Amino acid sequence: MNILLWAVFWVSTVIILFVLVGYSTITKILARRRGPLESIEPDEWPTVAILIPVFNEEKFIRQKLENILKADYPEDKIAFFVIDNDSTDRSAEIIQEFPVIMLQCERGKNKAINAGLAATDAEIVIVTDVDTTVGPSAVKEAVGLIRDDIGAVSGLVTLRDENIPYMKSKLRFHVSDWEMRYTEGLVDSACSLDGRFLAFRHDLVERLPEKAIIDDLEITFIVRKQGFRCVVSKNTPVLEACPETVWAEMVQIRRRVSTTLVTMGHYWTMIGNPRFGFFGAVTQPWRRAFALILPAFMLYNLVFLTVKLGLWVLWVSLAGMVALIAMREVFPLLQFAGIILGWFHILLGQVKPGGLWQRIERKD
Repeated sequence: MNILLWAVFWVSTVIILFVLVGYSTITKILARRRGPLESIEPDEWPTVAILIPVFNEEKFIRQKLENILKADYPEDKIAFFVIDNDSTDRSAEIIQEFPVIMLQCERGKNKAINAGLAATDAEIVIVTDVDTTVGPSAVKEAVGLIRDDIGAVSGLVTLRDENIPYMKSKLRFHVSDWEMRYTEGLVDSACSLDGRFLAFRHDLVERLPEKAIIDDLEITFIVRKQGFRCVVSKNTPVLEACPETVWAEMVQIRRRVSTTLVTMGHYWTMIGNPRFGFFGAVTQPWRRAFALILPAFMLYNLVFLTVKLGLWVLWVSLAGMVALIAMREVFPLLQFAGIILGWFHILLGQVKPGGLWQRIERKD
């Protein structure tokens, strides 16, 4: 039994080190062989449909539409669809003030996206959230990357610099995460695209499945399963606001973790499968699957070493956590706690299909 416990400890240690250091190192080495992703202007721009799901967004919808309607794209090749998701506020009234096509559907973001997909025959579809802003060139930059083996493109999500205590810590984590997603796209496909601004070929995604939990990761798997890459455009920054409280941050992380775990369960045959290239064989197991059970490995090692070596191991670990908090490097701790809460969210059966969402309230 003692040998088995030590074996589990060393296997756990190897997994922790590879998730934290090994995966990123290997991915960066492989990416050096590839050139940067560059948007190419086609001889003729394809038709584009912009889908904007809306649920009770009277505070933000005007700003969003004013922003997205500035898109620098041929007017005869682009259409804007705003899907009112059974709002109970003035969202629909405000939408009617703009030159867009308004659709109605019952509650659920995925249902809103499917309503938009059914209403257009555009070659390229772009889904974008209300609480994000993009530059005028965003549409052209994303569309110019969809070619050959690239089937979907995500904007590079950047954070507004908020006056919250852990902002610098979150920024460091966020920048590192998105740099890795871009790097993954050079090698094969990003671990996940992002629904704040997500462009894809309509013929690859004609409809989201009824079982779908979250749109962006679902689309990433659907597109990659058909043999096409999913990449991040560095020249398409998407500005996102942050939750203003630690609890709101935890809720957001918990939701992302739980929906990611369930969606990966839907596509479990792709995880660890070399048939789907680096994305299936390496990215999904190590960047996602093992990373989302990393707290279990770390907790096992902590308990094991505490039992074997004494309570001083526990005190050193607690001192390390206090030091991180003192240096305001708290976002990794929030991620750790959010992963644990995400698992409880699943075990309690609180993750439902359809993409229901609730805005995290903000003062602005």
